[in-house]
Amino acid sequence: MIKNTTRFDLSDWLIHFFREIDFESSSSIICPEHMGFGNIAEDTKYSSLFMLRCALRHGRLWATWSYRNNARTIYGTNPAICFTEMPIAAFLESGEAREQRGEAMSQFALVFSKKDMFSLGANPVIYGLDDRDNWPPSGKGGNVRVMDSKLLPEREQYRYVTYNPCSTRPVDWSHEREWRWPFRGDISGVESAIEEYGMVDNAMDIPGLDFYKCCINGMGVVVKTSEQAMWIVHDILTLIDRKIINRQKYSFVLASDTLPSSTDLRSPNAISKAISDSLIDLEPFFSHSKNELKKLCEYFSGLVTKIEASSPETENGELGGCWLWILDNTSKLARALLDGDRIVVSDSGKYLIKLYEYSDSRSLRQREEMTVELARNIKSEFGIECGYFSVLNSDNPNAIPFYNDDHLENHMHYNVSWE
Repeated sequence: MIKNTTRFDLSDWLIHFFREIDFESSSSIICPEHMGFGNIAEDTKYSSLFMLRCALRHGRLWATWSYRNNARTIYGTNPAICFTEMPIAAFLESGEAREQRGEAMSQFALVFSKKDMFSLGANPVIYGLDDRDNWPPSGKGGNVRVMDSKLLPEREQYRYVTYNPCSTRPVDWSHEREWRWPFRGDISGVESAIEEYGMVDNAMDIPGLDFYKCCINGMGVVVKTSEQAMWIVHDILTLIDRKIINRQKYSFVLASDTLPSSTDLRSPNAISKAISDSLIDLEPFFSHSKNELKKLCEYFSGLVTKIEASSPETENGELGGCWLWILDNTSKLARALLDGDRIVVSDSGKYLIKLYEYSDSRSLRQREEMTVELARNIKSEFGIECGYFSVLNSDNPNAIPFYNDDHLENHMHYNVSWE
């Protein structure tokens, strides 16, 4: 029997979409001083894509008060994370239209199972109250908005959304079909930091939902272009290779430019087929022939051996570790070297290749110069961007680098606020 929920206007997903942030606006959120390694923020405006990749890399959605015109839109004492249960087709259509009108919405999103989020404490919002004569506090100036518990228990107030379609200035946000997840932890430290400094130290200081620590699998990601989708695949592979998430955490990455028009995505079956057709499958990155990977490793070792053999005599000098940094972790060469235990993935997400063939008696500067040459050879033979990474007086790849090629234009590795 077909379930009543199998309809074009219903969905089993909850979507958390990202919007452009301007930390100088009256509708801003908490400003962190640092967004983490590989996330490069300039100025006070952060793009929707930047915010999506930060959330994906950290595994955290921020719980906020969702300020609008310097007033909290979240009532009660618990900041919250907002979701929409719009079907994916409706979300794509609405996101594009509202973004073009300059509204606070985009087509960049993380997608979660509605059942999983409900199990974690998310609930649909409450639009309006039965008592039409009592209006909650205005919250002007960013003040706390806690209403009388006789109207709504304080624990449930995070769910309240103003609704009055009969006003001379109608208020109706029901089109967002919103859900919210409340943060129930202590926020006093964050509030003190904001009061004293106007910001918090880093992104992980902002309270929220650590979704990599929860029993959530089968997540999805929505971006605009196929190129952006491959950046997301890079980020997901990095998390898997660092053993932060398992291979079941994400089930699809959708690029809206590969999908049919939203009018062709009305039915649940059409959505399922579009997801299936547009799916970027991670499995091929883990299912290369072992024999083929072994041969690639051996060939790479031969390239490094040639560099060592053709280099000048060893010179005394500074000591330290030196690695070849390969930037495309989706390449077959990267997967081969990872399988052959020749790559260490650093805490900042750099894929650093161990160069066993170099003589230990060479100075750090010599090995850096040799690795620059090796990077050129890899680029020539495989078309893969590489550089070098070195640490003075240490073999720890997570130590502060002595020097590394920047590659700041490589947006697969670097997440930049202006993209």
